[in-house]
Amino acid sequence: MHEAVFGGIATEKLRGYAVWEPILRTDNLRGARKATTILPDSRVRHYWIDGQEVGVAFKPSLGLKDEVAWDVYLVYPPGVEWAGTRPPKPSFFMHQLHELPSSRRLDAGALAARLRQTLSDAVK
Repeated sequence: MHEAVFGGIATEKLRGYAVWEPILRTDNLRGARKATTILPDSRVRHYWIDGQEVGVAFKPSLGLKDEVAWDVYLVYPPGVEWAGTRPPKPSFFMHQLHELPSSRRLDAGALAARLRQTLSDAVK
């Protein structure tokens, strides 16, 4: 994931935000700090949330009914901001959940291609 996306897209315009929440029984702050090594890039900001409120907040915009949004990869064009109580709907997303369409199952190469296209469209 890191190599395909951040290693393969060399622009400071790409930003990543990794939100770590306690989803699994073993998830905690210490584990989240260790997990930051998965995305070792200065363009990625890491956040630990001691609850599932962010994952719950993204449920409606992804069409989730039962699962909390986690292991999701959301794409937004430059300039999109979260204003208000609900997060904005992503222009594209991929996931590793059971409840969402298999056509959106995480494929790092496809995600990187979509990110390149989004960044290219922003320049036009």
